[in-house]
Amino acid sequence: MLKHDKYEDILDRIFFITERIVVFDGLEDVFEHIVKTAVSLTYAEAATIRVFNINTGRLEIIKGYGLSNGFLSQPAIRIGEGITGMVVLEGKPFLTEDVTKETQCIHKELAKLEGIRAVMSVPLKIKGNGVGCITVYRKTKESFAEHDLLLLSIFAAQAAEVLEKTRLVEELRSQATLDSLTGVYNKGALLKELDLEMKLALRHVFDTSIIFIDIDNFKDFNDTHGHLLGDKLLCDLVQILRHQCRKTDIMGRFGGEEFIVIAPHTDKDNALKFAEKLRRAVGKHKFAGRTGDAYISFSAGTASFPNDAIEVVELIKKADEAMYFSKKAGKNRVTAWSSEKMKKK
Repeated sequence: MLKHDKYEDILDRIFFITERIVVFDGLEDVFEHIVKTAVSLTYAEAATIRVFNINTGRLEIIKGYGLSNGFLSQPAIRIGEGITGMVVLEGKPFLTEDVTKETQCIHKELAKLEGIRAVMSVPLKIKGNGVGCITVYRKTKESFAEHDLLLLSIFAAQAAEVLEKTRLVEELRSQATLDSLTGVYNKGALLKELDLEMKLALRHVFDTSIIFIDIDNFKDFNDTHGHLLGDKLLCDLVQILRHQCRKTDIMGRFGGEEFIVIAPHTDKDNALKFAEKLRRAVGKHKFAGRTGDAYISFSAGTASFPNDAIEVVELIKKADEAMYFSKKAGKNRVTAWSSEKMKKK
């Protein structure tokens, strides 16, 4: 056991270290400082940080210290795969005296080549959700103690907060009009774009339509596959929609799993056809799931300017009502707004 004064001293070091992190210039510097600090704090010989990659849907080593290039270039892993994959999935720390004897270890040969014995891994959580993990390694016979695990866990919690703050700062430096996850317009920018498009349509006398999209059973997907793959689903969905859209179409994220596509020069009938095209494309796509491919669908509603509404808020409201009609009718379908149809809902 650590003596009380020694324990207090280490806790002071943790908070001092995390205060220093905020002065670094971006995530790369923060990651490097975290792995070096994790080594120093636990008297380890090496450390890695794994983080979920939204594009690949896997956990990748993004920074390491005290390890060979061969070890650091090992393949990315699925959530739940191996020791670190389980740490991220379950949100619980892991401690072992000899990793080469653990059945969960999927890279025993790499560990043996590196001379690694004791391993300790703790999750990195942002807003209560696991996004990666910090893992430290010893190559001697001396194993990590429970107080090492406690200290690393405390440090990981502080480091995760700093990572989140650093990420937010970097986002603020980029366009404030974009949704940070998917890269499409955020709600505020989307409303401005729609207002502009409706004014252009009024001035030049043409139709403009919107498609209000809501992913079906998204909460169930998150509950089954985890929020990381849920985030990846949202990003992949955006790419599918973008591929089907014209250059003049505008897309934005209206809410959690809600998206709006603005289709200039598109009347009511063609908006419905366009929405069907998007629905079919999404229905064919294989999304990444925990244990393999997963399929999803969405419900959508369309509304058109000037036939259905002449103001931004009213146009969105009617497209939303049409989307809700699609939900009530069984999901995985599109509906064009009409006063007669909406009365029946």
